[in-house]
Amino acid sequence: MKKLLLMTFLLTSIFAETIGMVKTTKGVVQVKRNNKIIKVSSGYKLEKGDILLTQKSSSMGIIFVDGTRLSLGEKSIVSINKYIYKPSKKNYNIDLNMTKGKASFSSGKIGKLAPKSVKFKVPAGVIGIRGTKFFVEVN
Repeated sequence: MKKLLLMTFLLTSIFAETIGMVKTTKGVVQVKRNNKIIKVSSGYKLEKGDILLTQKSSSMGIIFVDGTRLSLGEKSIVSINKYIYKPSKKNYNIDLNMTKGKASFSSGKIGKLAPKSVKFKVPAGVIGIRGTKFFVEVN
């Protein structure tokens, strides 16, 4: 059943500008899109340029089209600057910017196929991804 849902999500994403979706939520979870703040729940489709927000005692789990996973803890802010996953053209790019909070990251196919095209920025630098998992906290 999980594989069927993932395949449906992936096929839907090909025809829309969807780059990922909110898989899990706890508490108050929001996305800022086009200067509007939207309260979201599981199944919400993400787009390039979205800003992910979690409030106190809240968390969210994200899965991107390539299988990359991102979990955010309470009081987190992460911007999705770029996301390109076009295997037929060998064009890949993930560019995330975390300004606050806690996150756990696990790279998907982009991290395996083009590890140098994955960037996770924090205020004091950039975390280089080489097909890896990591946890980061930004105060």
